[in-house]
Amino acid sequence: MRIRQMLQAGFAVAVMLVGGGAVAPAHADHPIIMPVRSDDLAGVQKCYDDPQSSAFCDKCAGPNNYNPSLTNYVILRETLKAGGMPVRLVGIDSPNSARSRLMVETGVATVKADWDFNMDGNNQLLKSDPFIEAGLLFKGLYGLADNEALQKAADIGDVKDLSAVMNPNWRLDWQVLQAMEITDLYPVSTKSQMFRLVARHRADFTLLEFSPRPDLMQEYDGIKLVPVVGVKVAMPNAQHFMVSRKSPRAQEIVAALNRGLQILKQTGLISQCLAQGGLVNASTRDWQVLNTRDLDGNGQRLF
Repeated sequence: MRIRQMLQAGFAVAVMLVGGGAVAPAHADHPIIMPVRSDDLAGVQKCYDDPQSSAFCDKCAGPNNYNPSLTNYVILRETLKAGGMPVRLVGIDSPNSARSRLMVETGVATVKADWDFNMDGNNQLLKSDPFIEAGLLFKGLYGLADNEALQKAADIGDVKDLSAVMNPNWRLDWQVLQAMEITDLYPVSTKSQMFRLVARHRADFTLLEFSPRPDLMQEYDGIKLVPVVGVKVAMPNAQHFMVSRKSPRAQEIVAALNRGLQILKQTGLISQCLAQGGLVNASTRDWQVLNTRDLDGNGQRLF
């Protein structure tokens, strides 16, 4: 059954579990619902339909290009399996990260990956152990290959005088750019707008995950962006799975996630998924970190 056909069933389950009156018992065949950014849903759909549809979908055995939601989907699915909860993981459409968080808070969705500060202090959520530690992830300054001022940037001073574009709903990326004191920082609401503003020379760069391609290029809507070679930006927070307290299985899900994360960190599958998904790129290991002041000596966040 395709995900879009399952949406009604998924939402019916959510309504039944969080609605008024008697709570229905949690059965093993009830799906766990994950909100997925609209741009990424087709890739997650294909992976759900056929777990062998791509090498990445099949336990991150090959590269995943340009679909961060698919990376989170496969990690979440494999973590639940390893933790003893091999349930159906259903992706449902969400326009942006802010809406996805609201969907989990209200119980329309069950679980999503997110930064720690988006869930700390929120009594509508439970939080798993981290699957990405603070300071482990880096992003590149992506712009046009012929932007000489950008491509020559070698330190934070060079970058401050440039212009950047970012979706403020990507809260950590936005905060990192603000902390870097970029002279001109433009807010937009979609990834497509980010790429288009750079392509039209209205902004010099945006922050993106490093592509697993040998040339590190990112392509979206036919627009090709490349990173500034030699420099990178640290993401100074940890990522966890947030679980809706509205789900009667919330405690069970968190326990399964924590068990699974322990196992998959030991087997190396988490590291493999992060590498194949472009979130951790060995070829940029020795590149200079521009925002070192946002990290302490142990790679932990300072804001």
